[in-house]
Amino acid sequence: MKNKFFLRHQLVEDHGHFTVILHLQPFTEELASELMLTNKEEKYNLRTAAMEYVNQKFPFLKRSTIVVMAGAMLFSTFTAGEKAEAHEANFNMTYLYFGNTKSYISQIDRTKGNMNLVAPSYFDLNQDGSLKITTQFDPTFVSEMHNRGIKVVPFLSNHWDRNLGRSALQNREQLSTQIANFIIKNNLDGVQVDIENVSDIDQQNYTDLVRLLRQKLPKDKEVSVAVAANPNGWTKGWHGSYDYKELAKYSNYLMIMAYDESYTGGPEGPVASYPWVERSIQYALNQGVPASQIVLGIPFYGRYWKAGATTGGDGISNTRVDEMLAKYGGTIVYDEKAKSPKATVTIGPSDPTITIGGKTLGAGTYTIWFENSDSIKAKIDLVHKYNLKGTGSWSLGQENPVIWNDYKMWMTTHQSVITPSQPVTPSVPTVTYPTYTVQSGDSLWKIATTFGLAVAQLKQYNYLTSETIFVGQVLYVVPPPSQSTPAELPRTIVEPVPITPEKIVPIVKPVPKIAAPVAKTPVPKVAAPKAATPAPKALYVGKLMIPKATKTAIRSGSSTTNKVIKYVTTKDEVKVIQEYTDKKKTKWVKVQHKGTTGWMLLSQVKLKPVVKAVPKPPSILKTGSTGTAVKDLQTKLRKLGYYKQTPNSKFDMTTRSAIIAFQKKYKLKVDGIAGPQTISTLNSRVK
Repeated sequence: MKNKFFLRHQLVEDHGHFTVILHLQPFTEELASELMLTNKEEKYNLRTAAMEYVNQKFPFLKRSTIVVMAGAMLFSTFTAGEKAEAHEANFNMTYLYFGNTKSYISQIDRTKGNMNLVAPSYFDLNQDGSLKITTQFDPTFVSEMHNRGIKVVPFLSNHWDRNLGRSALQNREQLSTQIANFIIKNNLDGVQVDIENVSDIDQQNYTDLVRLLRQKLPKDKEVSVAVAANPNGWTKGWHGSYDYKELAKYSNYLMIMAYDESYTGGPEGPVASYPWVERSIQYALNQGVPASQIVLGIPFYGRYWKAGATTGGDGISNTRVDEMLAKYGGTIVYDEKAKSPKATVTIGPSDPTITIGGKTLGAGTYTIWFENSDSIKAKIDLVHKYNLKGTGSWSLGQENPVIWNDYKMWMTTHQSVITPSQPVTPSVPTVTYPTYTVQSGDSLWKIATTFGLAVAQLKQYNYLTSETIFVGQVLYVVPPPSQSTPAELPRTIVEPVPITPEKIVPIVKPVPKIAAPVAKTPVPKVAAPKAATPAPKALYVGKLMIPKATKTAIRSGSSTTNKVIKYVTTKDEVKVIQEYTDKKKTKWVKVQHKGTTGWMLLSQVKLKPVVKAVPKPPSILKTGSTGTAVKDLQTKLRKLGYYKQTPNSKFDMTTRSAIIAFQKKYKLKVDGIAGPQTISTLNSRVK
């Protein structure tokens, strides 16, 4: 059999179970088109080729796990020799809201083939309930998506305006005609209805709008509805506007907005806890909606609360959470019951501020509930548990891009499907990869220096071919997962496969770009107040520590299976920038050491002993002097009212004039020089 898919293979045996790891050929243009998995037939072409290859090479294997790798990325995994297959979800859609055509294309390309459908914000409403096309509509974008095999289904929104939503429902005959005509004329693939905050009295009109759309659109165009998550079975108010069973009759699927369990102005808590999401799925099924018509919505954002504030719960994208942790340090704990991570970040009085969603966050301690790889995977496991159609997300660009390395595996496997002897499979660790969002005035050199990197390193981490960056661009400040080496596997036998030279088409990896994110319109709910859980205190962030052993590893992630990127000794010191407790309650610290950033076990390091400095006698400060002593002098003069400027560590003429005024006041020698007597007098006057 002539092999056109696989470059080489590895056979791994672990407690009697065999795993065959197949490494794909470098992507040629023809091969890339074959492996985009745009339909089931192409997917099974790869599966069939893999099974034939394994049967030819290892005819003695009666049962095995086959893992397909594309470089360092896990491409697909399935079991051979097993009659019944686990549930696989092959549908993933996302909303496009924050950005433009250029940023959307970049965001979609970095999902690495994990997207089937995108829902851009093209359809708004006029006051009379007629269709309003937004400025985001771009025929070029539609063509680009179709070239990638991705459907474009705009969503119709009233942006939480009840009067506008009711006008649309009253005008549904004209509105549905306008939508259908625009979709057909512009080669769009359908419409998703996302009218929110109308009530139970509008239920019949809502259902009829969806019926009219289905009636007026061709069969090859889809109609879907974004419905409120309803874990408590409410029938009044906003939740009562959705007749799940009737809507499903006229829809290709219902997209359950399984987020905003917590909301702006509400009590602290997860955006989408596991029990809350599961009850939302159960409600839809109990209403008679087929599992194959349910898409589970997943949030790519979190919410934050400031300690001592009267209100909180504003939205923050997952990428900005990573940025805050990289900038200020902090702790992360994973709540096993909610299956959601919670970060605690403290911004000190002298720390620089950060702006999130138009609000400037000042000094204080912030609790942030957000989503990471572990929590997203847990939600996808619910898709398998209930055999749902697939997943959706609000909204693209807010996620940590590391999730796309594993998303395909999560969608095609189920954590509860375990073979008698658990196979060892390569995976990219589900850890957080800090990023930085480019601000006005930034340069690669400035950003690299801030994070202790060389410009060349920063360019390598982000696949940059020049030093051009733009405001809003998100940059990795540690090696991204695609540049990490998979965990080493036990008892590996490597056998190269002979290949004939082929023309290689280089793949230009897109630079991640994320528009300024905010969360979706908050959902007011009546909820019982929750008692706030005390935030774990960051004990070591900002402190210097030293290894306990002569050879201690710094790793690329918070797991002992992660790649060792550096060894340090007892003579080295590392600075802690983040603390993390994993699901096994093992404590880790993220550290910096001479330009290297990585993770160490807390048990392997100890605090560096503090050596008290011997006070030095005051030195003479005069015009031209610089440094912290000058800044301290200026600060004290300012407290007494002699120095009116912001301390700048430079002994200039303004500082000299302040010294002269002070010397005159206290009858000292007036020479404009801060000598021992002047400094001593100044110290005695400042409390």
